[in-house]
Amino acid sequence: MRPQAPCGACRAVPSRPAWSTRCNPSNASPKPSPIGQLVARPNDMDLASREFDELAKLIHSLTGLVISVDKSYLIKHRLEPVAKRFGCDSFEAFLSVIRKSGGTRIHDAIIEAVTTKETSFFRDSWLFEALGQHVLPELAKRLDGTGTRRNRIRIWSAGCATGQEAYSLAMLVRELVDNQPQTRRLNEFSILASDISSDAIETARSGLYSATEIQRGISEGRLRRNLERAGTRWQFAGPLRELIQCRKLDLLRPPHDLGAFDLVLCRNVLIYFDQPSRQRVCSTVEKHLLPGSFFVLGSAESLYGCEHSFETIKHGRAVIYRKPAASR
Repeated sequence: MRPQAPCGACRAVPSRPAWSTRCNPSNASPKPSPIGQLVARPNDMDLASREFDELAKLIHSLTGLVISVDKSYLIKHRLEPVAKRFGCDSFEAFLSVIRKSGGTRIHDAIIEAVTTKETSFFRDSWLFEALGQHVLPELAKRLDGTGTRRNRIRIWSAGCATGQEAYSLAMLVRELVDNQPQTRRLNEFSILASDISSDAIETARSGLYSATEIQRGISEGRLRRNLERAGTRWQFAGPLRELIQCRKLDLLRPPHDLGAFDLVLCRNVLIYFDQPSRQRVCSTVEKHLLPGSFFVLGSAESLYGCEHSFETIKHGRAVIYRKPAASR
C-alpha cells in the first residue's frame, strides 16, 4: 500500500502544526517499498540485467533487503546519483569502483540511497494504546516489589528510521512516570534506537522535526508537554532525548554488547527480508529478550515460520509476542 499523502488542508506547513485527526495518516499501516515509492524517469545510464543482479546481491549483503527484478528501475533511479558522485558515467564503471574500493564509504552511500525512512509518530495507534495501557505498566512492576527487582527497564526500537517510533515510546514512558510520580522516575527506563542508516540515526539523535512531521501523530497536548520550538522546527525536550540512545546498527550483524531487553519493537523490517535473514533477526531478538518480555512486529508482519518460543498475546487489534517466563 502506498503511504497516504496528507489531505489538502495539511499540504501547507503552518507556523505551528494544524492538529486534525482527519489529516493524520499515522493510524494507517502503509507498506512502502524498501527503497521507496518512486516513479522511473529517463536518464543517461542504462542498467543491464547482469549489473542489476550484482547490485541486488550487494544490497542484500549490506542490508538484508531483497530487491526483485521488477524493481530494477528503482535501483537505477536511486543508485545513479551515487554512481555519478563517485565519478562514474555507467553502472559498469560503478561496479568496477565498488569491487576495487572494498571500503565502507561507498557501501554507506549505497545503504543511504536504498533504505526507506518512511515513518511517523504513534504509527498504528492501537499498538501504542496497548503498549501504554498494558505492556509498559506490566514492565514497570519489575521495578518494585510486585515483580522481579530491576534497576532499569530497557526498550529497543530496532530499525527506528528517523526516530519517530523511539520518541513515541519515550512519550508513553513519560506519561507512565507522570501518573506515578511517587514511585516512578524517567531514569528507570532507557530506549535504544537503532538503524542501519547513519543519516536516519543523526536525525533521531537531534530530536528535531518539521511541523509536517510533528503533525503526523502528535496531539496538541503531547506537543505542549514534550517539545520546544527550535526555529522553524520542533525539538524534543532534553529529558526525553536523554532517555534515548541512538546507535547505527545492522540487525543481521548485531554487536556483542547489546545486553538484555524487556521490550523490542522491530516493525516493517522483516517484510523486506528473505527467510534466512528473518530467522537471524528473530533469533537475535529472542536471544536478547529477558524471560517474560515482549516482541512487537509491524501490523502486516508475522514471524513467517521462523523457529521461536514466543507466545502470542492480543490486546484489541494489537498482536504482541512474549518470550515465555520459563525460557533460559
